[in-house]
Amino acid sequence: MINDSSSVISGLPLMKKWLVLIFFLLAVCISAYYYTIQVEQSRKLAFYNRPFVVNKKGKARTGYAVPFIWRPISPSPFNVFFVETSCAFKSSVKPGFLHLSKRQACAIYSTAVLNPRHRIIIVHTCPLIQDYSQRWEEDWPELLSLGNVGVVEAEIPWLLSETPVASLLNGRLNRSAYPVEHTSDLVRLAILYKYGGTYLDTDIISIRPLDGLGQNYIGAQENTVLANGIMNFSPTDVGHQFIEETLSTLKFSYEGSAWSANGPELITNQLRKFCKLDEKDTFDKMGKLDCGLTVHPPNTFYPIPYWEWKQFVDETSWPRIRDQLNNTYILHFWNKLTKDTVIHVGSQQPYGIVAANYCSPIYHKSGDVF
Repeated sequence: MINDSSSVISGLPLMKKWLVLIFFLLAVCISAYYYTIQVEQSRKLAFYNRPFVVNKKGKARTGYAVPFIWRPISPSPFNVFFVETSCAFKSSVKPGFLHLSKRQACAIYSTAVLNPRHRIIIVHTCPLIQDYSQRWEEDWPELLSLGNVGVVEAEIPWLLSETPVASLLNGRLNRSAYPVEHTSDLVRLAILYKYGGTYLDTDIISIRPLDGLGQNYIGAQENTVLANGIMNFSPTDVGHQFIEETLSTLKFSYEGSAWSANGPELITNQLRKFCKLDEKDTFDKMGKLDCGLTVHPPNTFYPIPYWEWKQFVDETSWPRIRDQLNNTYILHFWNKLTKDTVIHVGSQQPYGIVAANYCSPIYHKSGDVF
C-alpha cells in the first residue's frame, strides 16, 4: 500500500505531490481518531454488558465505574432501573438537580450495596442542569462512592420511542386522570422491553441480593393479584417476548381513568394469558411456570399488604414484621400511603429499623426525621 502511494506521488508535479501527501496524512489522522473513539465506546459497552468485577472483600471495583451513564443504555441482564417520572407532562420544567428524597436514596443505596455486580441506573425524566454532577457529589456522596450507580437523563418520548406504546403519547396518555402514575407504568415496561434487567420502585429497601431470585420474574402482592413494582425480564428470550406482548396489548387496552388498569391489572391478566393459567389458579405458591416465567409469592417482595401499611410506622409492629422476613428479598413500603408519615431516626418504627440496617449512611444523615 505504501509503495503504490509513493509511485503515484512521484509522477505528479511538486505542488500536487505536497497536496496529495497532506490529504493522505489528514485522512490517516481522521481514521485513527474515529478508530480510537470506536474502540473506547466498544470498551465501555463491553464493560456494561458484563457484571462488575468483585474483589475478595466483596466490594465493587471502581476503576472502570462511570458515575454518570448517558445514552445509549446497553441491553444487559445486569441492569437495575429506578425511574423518576415526577415531571411527566408538566408544561414547563426548568433544569434542576437530581430529584431524590432520602427514602428514594435509601432504596438505591441498599440495592447497590447488596448487588455490586449489577449497574444501578437512575432514569431521570426531569431536565438536569449542566453541572448537576457537582451537586450530586455534594448531596449524595454515599451513592457516588459505591461505583455501580449512574444517572441517565431521558425524556419520556425518547423512552417510549420504538416501542409498541409510542403512539399513546399522541393524546390518550396526555389526557390521563393519573398522568404520573400511568406514565410510570408505561415507562418501566418500555425500559425493560428495550434493555432488559430489573425494574424496582423507589419506595423499597433491598435486604437480600437479587441473584437468588433467578430471571424473568414478577411478584404477587396478593394471592390473586400481581404487582408491577418489582420485575425482572431478560433482554432476549421469553422475558422479552412477554414484555412485547404486554406492550402490544396495552397499546389498545390503555385505560386513562383507572389508577391500576395499566399496572397490576394489566400484568395479572397478561401473565394468565401468556402462561395459560386458569382463573382459579392463585399466585401464593407458583414459583417457576411452564411458560418460562416465575411468580414469586407475596412474602418475597410484599410481606406487608397495602391495607396494613400502618404496621411500617407503628413502633409495636417490629416483632411481627421481623418474623415475616425470612424469605423476603425486597420490602415494598407503599409510598402512596406512607409518604406523609413521619419516621423518627432512632425510633422503633419498622421502616426506620430496616433503613438503619440496610442504608445506614442515608438513614443517619437524615437528621431527626427519615
